[in-house]
Amino acid sequence: MFKKKFLFILFCLSVQLYAQERYFVVKDSITKEKLPYTNVNFLNGYGIFSDENGKVILDKEVPNQIKITHIGYFDKIVSLDELHGNTDVFLTASTEILGELKMTVSGNDARKRKEYVVKPTMHDNSNEMYWSSLGQQFAFYIPNDRKNSVLKSVVIPVIVKDLYQGMANQSFEDHPYGTMMKIEFMSNVGNQPGKKVYDYDKVFVIQSAKVEGKVEVKFDETIAVPENGFFVVMTVIGKTDEKGDYVPELPFGIREVNGEKKKFIKIILPNYPLVADSKNQLTLFRHVFGASGNWSRIERPMVYKKDKKYPMYNIGIGYTISSPK
Repeated sequence: MFKKKFLFILFCLSVQLYAQERYFVVKDSITKEKLPYTNVNFLNGYGIFSDENGKVILDKEVPNQIKITHIGYFDKIVSLDELHGNTDVFLTASTEILGELKMTVSGNDARKRKEYVVKPTMHDNSNEMYWSSLGQQFAFYIPNDRKNSVLKSVVIPVIVKDLYQGMANQSFEDHPYGTMMKIEFMSNVGNQPGKKVYDYDKVFVIQSAKVEGKVEVKFDETIAVPENGFFVVMTVIGKTDEKGDYVPELPFGIREVNGEKKKFIKIILPNYPLVADSKNQLTLFRHVFGASGNWSRIERPMVYKKDKKYPMYNIGIGYTISSPK
C-alpha cells in the first residue's frame, strides 16, 4: 500500500514539473522544419543554443526580450511574455544566397590530385593555452596556396588539463563530458571573417577524456578554397551527455559575493595550445552572444601575469588540402 502511494505521489510530482517547463521550438516559417543549434541571444552578453530539434527551454534567468538568429534567416526579436504557453517561433528565410559546393572531383581527377598536409602545432604547456566557453567562436585562416585546392580536413590541437580556477563547482575528472562544436566556412574580407560562403556545416563532439593532443575533423563535402583563402569558424555549442547529445545550459553560473549575486562565465574543455604570431596561422575569436560581434586577436594566455608583456597568439591548427599535381 505504501509503495503504491509513493509511486502515485512521484507520478504527480513528475507531471507537475513537466507542466511547469516552459519552452519554444524554432522552425522555418515556410517548411515548418525545426532549426537545430539556433542562436538565442539574451542581449546582455549571454545566450544559449536550441537543441538538435530546435527546442529552447526557458530558465527563470532568461530575460523577457531575446534575439533569435540562424544563418540564412532574418533575425527575430521575441518578447517571452507575448508567447502563449509552449509554442513555435518561426524564422523567415533571407534572400541571401550562400555559395554552393560546385566543384566535383571524379575518380579520374582524384588520381591526378595530390594531398598536402600542414601539421598542427602542439604542446601541453598550461602557461600558454586558451580556453573554451559556451558560445565562443574561433576563426582559423586557411590560405589558398595552390590553384583549385580542396580542403579535406582540419586538425584542432587541444589541451585537456582541467584548470577551471574555481569557475566551476566540480572538476572535469569527477564528471567527464563531451563538448559539441560546429564548423562553418566564412569568406576572407581584409583578414577578417565575412559572410558564410557555403550552405554546409559540420557538427562534431570532442570527447576530452578520450583524445590525446589533437582532434581531426574530416569533411564529407568538397570544400573548395576560394582564391583569397577563407576562414574555418568553430563555435563552441556546449556540453553533451554520455550519448553525445547536446545538453543546453545557461552559459553562466551565479555565485554570492559579499552578499551580492554575481554571474560568472562557465569555462569548459577543451583548452587550446597557443603559439606566437605567425603569418600563415592567423586565429581570431569572439563571443557569438557579444554586443559588438567584432573579431579580436588573442593577446594573452588563459593564465597570465599582469606585468608581463605577451606576443600576439594563434592556435596552430593543421589541415589537409588536395590540388592538381
